[in-house]
Amino acid sequence: MVRSRFYIRIGLRERILLLFVFFITGSLVTRAQLGWYVTDCPRSMQQAEVWYFGEFAGIDFRSGTAIPLDDQNVMKAPNSGSVICDSIGNLLFFTNGKICWDRTFTAMPNATGLSGNGGMTQPTLVVPWPGNPSRYYVFTADMPPFQSATKGFCCTLIDMTLRDGLGDAVSSMLNKPLLDQVNPRITGVKHANGTDYWVIAHHWGDDGFYAYQATPAGLAPPVVSNAGSVHAGTIDDQDFVGYMKTSPDGSRLALALSGSRKVELFTFNTQTGNVAFEGSYSIADPMMYPYGVEFSPDNKLLYVTVMQKPGSGITQPSSLLQFDLASGLDTPVEIAVVPDIRLADLQLATDGKIYISPSISINPSDYKDYLDVIFNPNRKGTACNYARLNHAPAVFQLNGRKTVFGLPNFISSFVNIPHFSREFVCHQEATRFRITNEANIDSVSWNFGDGTAPSADRIPVHQHQSAGVYSVTLTEFFDGESYPVSIPVTIYSLPQAGLPDSVLMYTGSTVNLKANEGIKSYLWSPTGETTSMITVGAEGQYIVDVEDLHCCTNSDTTRVRVFEFYIPNAFTPNGDGLNDVFRVVGLYTDISFSMKIFDRWGKQVFESDRIESGWGGISGGDYCASGTYAWVVKIAFRGQDIITQGDIEFKGTVILIR
Repeated sequence: MVRSRFYIRIGLRERILLLFVFFITGSLVTRAQLGWYVTDCPRSMQQAEVWYFGEFAGIDFRSGTAIPLDDQNVMKAPNSGSVICDSIGNLLFFTNGKICWDRTFTAMPNATGLSGNGGMTQPTLVVPWPGNPSRYYVFTADMPPFQSATKGFCCTLIDMTLRDGLGDAVSSMLNKPLLDQVNPRITGVKHANGTDYWVIAHHWGDDGFYAYQATPAGLAPPVVSNAGSVHAGTIDDQDFVGYMKTSPDGSRLALALSGSRKVELFTFNTQTGNVAFEGSYSIADPMMYPYGVEFSPDNKLLYVTVMQKPGSGITQPSSLLQFDLASGLDTPVEIAVVPDIRLADLQLATDGKIYISPSISINPSDYKDYLDVIFNPNRKGTACNYARLNHAPAVFQLNGRKTVFGLPNFISSFVNIPHFSREFVCHQEATRFRITNEANIDSVSWNFGDGTAPSADRIPVHQHQSAGVYSVTLTEFFDGESYPVSIPVTIYSLPQAGLPDSVLMYTGSTVNLKANEGIKSYLWSPTGETTSMITVGAEGQYIVDVEDLHCCTNSDTTRVRVFEFYIPNAFTPNGDGLNDVFRVVGLYTDISFSMKIFDRWGKQVFESDRIESGWGGISGGDYCASGTYAWVVKIAFRGQDIITQGDIEFKGTVILIR
């Protein structure tokens, strides 16, 4: 029996209150997920919420707003390092490819000689070990074999249970070689199965992409795809310079071959790990080369920085290009031309903005204490509001800390955040919608896809009247232009526990109470058990609270009652219509039943397997004499609503009176 709607709503409000408590204390952020990230439970994929990079610089995104950090004074990373938080945003460790520092900013003792080359563009990437929140891979890349031997592409295992939870490298898996020669750029994305990860590197000396699948059992042999240009040449050719990124949804991969002045675009199959060439774009000016690449949050646009080749001075301005991937790489839009600076790495953040590292050279006196920002990277052309143009506010200041050429390298799926999130998407709940990136919005209009009136609230709350899939459209208005975004939003039915209204039990027996299977979690009251079925032996009310994979909750109640049945101790089979038949009265009907009656010498005088039948004092066609007779009744339940520990047997005597 499902409990009343009022009771259910109170239970949900209690859970909502808990979510707010978690939100305020910073232990849980309730942003929904998109793409492979397909739960509407409170967001628990916050591994990219803390950044450390450059010369002691950092940013904290955990509040939903970027806040500069000045709390670490240990890491210098001229190019990309990598940082990892746990699933709810607690910092675990960070690395520049050579050293791993724990959350107290102390170097892990066994992780101070990793094989990443910090002078390379993307020398490292941290990847969780699927299914084990205490284990992490640190992938590293050395430079190609120009003047000396190279350590190639390696991985190291970090075990967070070591050093009392601060973590350290596992000696048996330290700098484990994977690929002999590598173009030092590493990217990664979630596997289509939602559990594993793809880690992608490019072999040096040919056109081979190597996609390694990280599984709960370890690293699988790589999937090799031959696509695009050959990555080769001398140190002067500079094709080991430039970034490689996968799109947030994992469907595409882009890279910059700086020495060849070329940007290449590929498709990536998150199911198979295959890479396929899609197109390229070449920079005509021999003084300029592409460097940073990054995709927009909606995966439709590609941004590329183009800068003068590194040196002590700058004579050519940098540029920021935007490619509309619907038309490939043929016709880029030049978003900005910036003099006296090198626009280097681009990195999408969980606030929906793209941050750019500006620099002049590797000389510390040239480092900058700010980042440029693309405030609306889903908007085409200059409407993307690059920080130096239009209506965008000032650049992002780093509290005096410095950036160089790189920003943190993450699994791209960790920044696969929808344009707007939704909280509480279960039937009978009011869903709250929240815009991920509120930069440069004059007003909004929400269409909830159910025929109701639109809302102009920035954070609207709306209750859909039935479960189903609704196309919810947010239209942002800015400077006279409108920017609509539609996302399918599923309102989920409440899980049904399926308990009967009541269950009957005989004294001295037990019964099983069984809720529907396929539900994520169960909590029984008053027993506190958490399985789908419990065994009880006492009369009373039992309640099960259930929660499904979408964090929808419901409750169901059943009452266990002891059977009120009657077995007479005497009967008078004289034909007067009163107490003429001896039978058990009030038994549950869905049972296997047998009754046997014996005289005082042990001879069986009656047997029946029908509940409604009784003994009329006759055996073999003859009337039995007055006296005392023994009886035995056995019961077995047919259905699953009542399950006992063996058959139930009753014994007693009855007096026949003539």
